[in-house]
Amino acid sequence: MNLHGLTIEQKLLWERDGYLVLEDFLDTGEVDYYNERLDHAFKLWETKGGYNPSSGQLSNVQQVCGVIEYDDALFHLMEHARMMSILRDILGDSFVMIDNDGLIKPPQKEAHTNWHRDTGSQLFMNEKKVPFMAKVFYFLSDVNDNGGCLAFLPGSVHMTNEQLPRVQKQEDMPGHVRMSVKAGTAVIFNGYTYHSALNNYSDETRRSLIYNYAPSFLRTWPGYEPSEDLKSKADTRLLQMLLGMLPWTDDPKAFDVPAAVPTEAGKY
Repeated sequence: MNLHGLTIEQKLLWERDGYLVLEDFLDTGEVDYYNERLDHAFKLWETKGGYNPSSGQLSNVQQVCGVIEYDDALFHLMEHARMMSILRDILGDSFVMIDNDGLIKPPQKEAHTNWHRDTGSQLFMNEKKVPFMAKVFYFLSDVNDNGGCLAFLPGSVHMTNEQLPRVQKQEDMPGHVRMSVKAGTAVIFNGYTYHSALNNYSDETRRSLIYNYAPSFLRTWPGYEPSEDLKSKADTRLLQMLLGMLPWTDDPKAFDVPAAVPTEAGKY
């Protein structure tokens, strides 16, 4: 098995469970830096009117849709070199960014959603099952067990809709696994995996950056289309591919140029 960023064990876990947890993906300095950039993005978003598209109107959370528009560091986190290698193992050599968000979940707030899939579609490409979308969460704060965790039903990626349990309260889902994680953890999941946000009964705020990727024949969700200003900053084939500016063809050479990620907090 020719893999770019995953181990064989991780690949098997992904295929079995429908999600992966990557601890210490960001170091402490990077977590501090991206927290600063997230705060900056929220402030800039507010000065520009605080508008989110209808698809991003969530209750009980603070959200900036299209957060890459508001901070260059968050724009370049979209092309994190290690994550690109992992996504090649999951999606192949051609994929796009379809939405991205900065999300803050305040303490003592109910969940903004119940159990669901992000997509009801599954794909086969070159006789291989490929996710319709793969969503990445970068957690910028510790999340304790009752702190509004992202939660999954392991193996649900293989279940039909009729087989999925239904519950009134998120925490009552049998067999669910909570992403009670440390700041710096990255979590990737298949959009077909049954998941939910849980209620934040703690006194802590959950902070995260979310990047959603999909095969290149898809395009950015309405309301998340990149601005002309953002496109003008896409000076590599990788960035152009992620913003949907290139054709649908596979382009392994796009990954040859190192992505712009900080070697230490705030430095590129």
